[in-house]
Amino acid sequence: MPADSSLLLHRFPLNPVLPAKDGDRARAFYRDVLGLRLLSGPHDDPMMFGAGNGSTLVVTEIPEREPPPYPVVSFLVEDIEELVAALRARGAEMAPLPGSASFAGAEGARSGDVMDFGPVKSAFVRDSEGNLLALNEIVGQLGE
Repeated sequence: MPADSSLLLHRFPLNPVLPAKDGDRARAFYRDVLGLRLLSGPHDDPMMFGAGNGSTLVVTEIPEREPPPYPVVSFLVEDIEELVAALRARGAEMAPLPGSASFAGAEGARSGDVMDFGPVKSAFVRDSEGNLLALNEIVGQLGE
């Protein structure tokens, strides 16, 4: 029996949720350092931030939770080198690539905080709560 497509998830936006040991510190980081729009109230928890194309990110205070060592949120960006420099100037901590330095089997070439994998350039930023965020710029055809 074919499923009713109106009941499937493909039409709904994704909303990643990240833990924060300190909600006020996380709110300041996402709003003031990354420059995301705070969509929830100034002291609400969970807090919701707006990013490009209507995408959102939720951060909620969970003091005892440890973030995973890999990125669970990725921003598709442009002009990654300039963006990394701007984020560093605002106090963001850039992080080394987690795990092996390869993408789709291709070894990456590091240039400062940016890894060039051919079709994709990537950088990683650690948020105020230890979560790892990926910044990815598509610079060529994937699958070449």
